[in-house]
Amino acid sequence: MQHHDSLNAYISQSVRENWEQLALTDFNGVSYQYKDVARKIAKLHLLFEQAGVNPGDRIALCGRNSSQWAVAFLSVITYGAVVVPILNEFKPDNIHHLVTHSESKLFFADTAVWENLDS
Repeated sequence: MQHHDSLNAYISQSVRENWEQLALTDFNGVSYQYKDVARKIAKLHLLFEQAGVNPGDRIALCGRNSSQWAVAFLSVITYGAVVVPILNEFKPDNIHHLVTHSESKLFFADTAVWENLDS
């Protein structure tokens, strides 16, 4: 195994070496190849930039274990932001408190979580 200078370099190398391979899959659901994950990460990086997120800023992430959750997580860490993972089983008031208290600039939530929150 080669020495990697950073996590980003390791992820980038993995994507290049496995471009056509399956990277993430949901049980009985969607699957993504490495190239799909890379494209989704790039699009989220553009969103972060347009939203004024800077490296070191916090982005909250609340949802069930899924390929979408993994893509969002990888996007945040490769951008240089800080992931604030929140368990999707938490009550809406607790989720709201954690997002607010963490001073997150963005909040990602899956549909099941979002529907129970007061936006």
